[in-house]
Formats: sequence, structure tokens, C-alpha cells
Amino acid sequence: MKEINYTATSEMHGDYPRIKKLGACSPYGEMTPFVWGERLMRLELCDTARGTAVFSAKDDICAIIRDVETGEIISHFAYGCYYQSGYLEGDTFYVLGTMTDPESRKRGRIKLFETHDLIHWEESVLLEKDGWDFYNTSLVKGPDGYVLCLEVGKSPEDDIGVPFTCYFATSPDMKTWEFMPYDRAYPKDRYCGGPYMRYHNGYYYLFLVTALPCARYTNYLVRTKNFEAWEIGFYNPVLMPSPEDRMISPRAADLGDAKAFMQTMFNINNSDIDLCEWQGKTYINYCVGNQLGKYYICEAEYDGTVGEFLESFFR
Repeated sequence: MKEINYTATSEMHGDYPRIKKLGACSPYGEMTPFVWGERLMRLELCDTARGTAVFSAKDDICAIIRDVETGEIISHFAYGCYYQSGYLEGDTFYVLGTMTDPESRKRGRIKLFETHDLIHWEESVLLEKDGWDFYNTSLVKGPDGYVLCLEVGKSPEDDIGVPFTCYFATSPDMKTWEFMPYDRAYPKDRYCGGPYMRYHNGYYYLFLVTALPCARYTNYLVRTKNFEAWEIGFYNPVLMPSPEDRMISPRAADLGDAKAFMQTMFNINNSDIDLCEWQGKTYINYCVGNQLGKYYICEAEYDGTVGEFLESFFR
């Protein structure tokens, strides 16, 4: 696996992308914002034991769909699944969830949920590999079909290196999946989790949570054309913890007693970035937390399209 980083002759022809943080917006976890018709929506992980939702009324572990502007929860589904991620194609919204056995803690099955109205859901098994531990996922469609990125913590078939590592699988129809050669897993020499992948203008862009020294976590952006060589963005890291993470967004919902907790929570990460295009800007969600079970969702924006945002890291 080849990494392309800056050299002694590299030049920067842009500037660090200006990301405006807007504050905390939900007490829940991993998320995917998306636009449904004329509405900005968000898929969120609702966990009974983790996150700041421990301070307010909660459901069993599941996924929820929230109307971002009103705060209304449209539906609950994917019970028993963690690490949900979403993918919108036409009038169908797909959600992937990692099944976790409560006793054995096995995480070798990825379930797929799909809907045409955000209320009624069909479910199936997307893929299953015995003995593997899957965590976060991200699904995109490129010129040759679908590509699935899987955050892996354990594999009986390959040395994953430093947990966590991203593996990739492809499918022509989202039904039959084939893993890319394991030597394309990326990267094996360091912690990288919480992936979010996007295809744009010939490149697969990948946001990854990276562990810094002394237990600090942030996102880096990389890109590839062939999953064999990866370019490191010039303007990393994408986000770092800051006082703005403790602000309360005007669009916040269900924070309840968590508002007070947020003011003193030990914040060591800006992680698990997901984004979409909304009203001509890039709408960004990310997680703030202590990496020990407490977290919440924040929002931010970039004044430009998603394509402009992705490309701005490589000028």
C-alpha cells in the first residue's frame, strides 16, 4: 500500500478550508445527514448505555431518522444494530447497521435496511463473515459499481495490523459482494476508524478517525483512484476540539440535562465526520466525546459544495 504525502518540493496553492462550527445538535451517536425532498434529515445511532442520552428518555439500541429543522423523530428501526451509516440513491435511502450479539459480542454481520418513505423499512443481510469484527461502514457508488468501506477490528483471514483498519468490498448490485485483495486494506500501521467515503470526479475520498499521541482523536482526509495508492490531504487535520463544541445549536433537539454535562465533559475528539450538500453549502456532522462512552453530535458548515470542500484539501 502506497501513501503519497508532501515532499520538500510540495507547494500549497490553497488555504485551510474554513469550517464554521455551529454547536451541539443531538445527544446521540454515529450519524449521516441527507436531503430528502426539500428537508434536511439525519440518521442517528440511539444507544441506551452510551452517549449523553443517558441523561434523558431513551429507546433500546436502534437507528432513528430526525428532521434536522424541527427536531422531530420520523422513525425508529434497526434494533440491535450499532454503527449505522446511510446512503441515498434516487428515492431510496439505505442504512447499514452492524449486528452485535449482546452475549458473545460478535460483530460479523452487516444488515441492510431500505425505505422509500423513511417510515417503512425492508431489511436483509448485506454480508456476513464469521470471525470478523465489523464496526463503522460507509457505502458509495462509483463508475464501476458499489464500494463498501468496513472498519475492521479483528479478522481470522488477515493480519489487520493496528486496529482499526479499513477493508473494501465491491458489488455490481448491492447483493453479491466481493472483498478487494486484503493487501489493499488501509492503513495497517496506525489506528484509523469511523470512515466516511465519497466518490467525486474520479477519486474516492475517505475521512478517517486518526489517533494522535496522548489519547486525542481527529479526522484526516485521504483519496485514491485505485485503492492501491492514497494521497494525504495537504490541510489535515479536518477538525480539532475547540470551545465551539460546547455551544448549543439553534437546531438542537433532545439535549435535556445533557446541556450541563456538555460544559465540563472531557472532550478529546472531533470524529466520525459525515456530510451532505444543503442549500449550496456543505453541511457537516461530527462527534464530540471522551472515547470512553460519552459523546454527542455537533454540526458545522463549509461555504461551498461538497465537491469544492473535498478538492480544497488537495490544492
